[in-house]
Amino acid sequence: MHSFTRNVIIRSSIEEVFLFHTDVTNLIKITPPFIKVTVEHADRAGLGQKVHLLIKQFGIIPMRMHMEFFLYDYPTCLADRQMKGPFKKMTQYRYFEDVGGGYTRMRDVFEYELPLGIIGRLAHSLFVGAMITKMFTHRQNMTKKLLEM
Repeated sequence: MHSFTRNVIIRSSIEEVFLFHTDVTNLIKITPPFIKVTVEHADRAGLGQKVHLLIKQFGIIPMRMHMEFFLYDYPTCLADRQMKGPFKKMTQYRYFEDVGGGYTRMRDVFEYELPLGIIGRLAHSLFVGAMITKMFTHRQNMTKKLLEM
């Protein structure tokens, strides 16, 4: 199992940052250009929400991903897990902390396991780990930019 954690400080209230991440249309806005995301289905935001995505890596590799929110603790924590998709296992936690003065710390924790055993571990070492770092860095930078406008 691999884990990636990254923090960002955003000049916005904890409530605004939390709610930004409950709106699936914002996922499209913060996704890096090398990944195209289409929301095929999204339940109403909240505990148990199911989201079905069509994801294209580099515009050519289509994958379907079905997610479910299993933690919805307004305004401090959101968590979803892959029910179907490219990972063997995948869970994402988003923690929100009011740090005062109108600022919020958002911490992403992304835990995942790739399929295919040793081939998956090799792929992680060669490119998947770096791609995940690049993706979350972009997502957090875009979240900050959009909320601080």
